[in-house]
Amino acid sequence: MQARLTTKPEQDVIAAIHALDLESVKIRVMDAELGEGWTREYADSIEAAYKTYLTMLVKYPDDAEDIMLSEDVDEFWHTHILQTIKYAEDCQNVFGNFLHHEPHVGERTAADLEKRAAMAERTRALYAGEFGDAQDAAWAGHVIKTEHAAYSAASIRPQNAAYSAASIRADNAAYSAASIRADKAAYSAASIRPQNAAYSAASIRAENAAYSAASIRPQNAAYSAASIRAENAAYSAATIRAENADRNESAQFMNA
Repeated sequence: MQARLTTKPEQDVIAAIHALDLESVKIRVMDAELGEGWTREYADSIEAAYKTYLTMLVKYPDDAEDIMLSEDVDEFWHTHILQTIKYAEDCQNVFGNFLHHEPHVGERTAADLEKRAAMAERTRALYAGEFGDAQDAAWAGHVIKTEHAAYSAASIRPQNAAYSAASIRADNAAYSAASIRADKAAYSAASIRPQNAAYSAASIRAENAAYSAASIRPQNAAYSAASIRAENAAYSAATIRAENADRNESAQFMNA
């Protein structure tokens, strides 16, 4: 039996999708330095297309893993995912499960391109059935945008779509509370290493450097949305032991 994204009533899930507060995601994608530099109007249109994509996954569960999304909608999804606690909570509140994202990895073969063409045709048919002549706007937001002119008058084509899809797994329920919090540390497989700290949703601040033989400098803390504070150190999935300190002076030191 094929796995389903949710066991909740369809209309309840769709209502919850459209009620999602994605303002923090839009603020990020509108940031010219850290995001995409989109205008408010364009970010709003991509938000609407993202919610439409999620709705299509619910309405067409048998096709969910084959429904394509535009590159900018995919970027919006990435930005939502990177706000890890919010994304996990949104998934739990809306679907009751964690919605995985599965990007294409490796060489794009002739078979991949053929599959994408079939997926694009199926996606076009589904969107056409739902939205008629408005299918492009529903799929890609504001299609009339100078740098995305290829979308205007071009219905859903493989070359305009992201190389990623939703992964609907039977074991999603186990991930339903997968926000990386102190009380859920054991469920986390994310390793916060010194060299990656600037890219992490959690950072180890200068005042906490005593917990590690490798210091994270203050200038990196600005890139963080959360911190691992002294009082939370005991919740780490991997403790920083004395015998490790001598041989761990600058590199990999803890898992959160």
